Amino acid sequence: MAISLMCALDAISTYGYRGTHMSKFIKIHFPDDYKLHCDSFYTLYRNSLVHRWNLFEATLYPGDEPVKDVGGTLTFGLLNFKKALEHSVADFLKKLEADIQLQNNTLNRYDNLRKSARP
Repeated sequence: MAISLMCALDAISTYGYRGTHMSKFIKIHFPDDYKLHCDSFYTLYRNSLVHRWNLFEATLYPGDEPVKDVGGTLTFGLLNFKKALEHSVADFLKKLEADIQLQNNTLNRYDNLRKSARP
């Protein structure tokens, strides 16, 4: 479940933001306790889980533990992260309704993906 949630975060964040898309998405759409750690997620969690199948530099619990730094190690519960991701997607979609720049970014991302599709 952790890998799929990190991939979901990575995918949706590319629609609205460029460059450090995941960090920007977390900073703008996630609950406040996650925003403090936004720059750590791509490397510590997404890349470690997807590419190396480990979390040697971070900790992930199965429950609803809040995100926090414990002795220099970022920790949180998977269920807590799932709720935060659901919140962030709802917030992104709400902001998408009125934010023209976000709309343009999302449409550009979608257009680029459509152009890469094979007939």
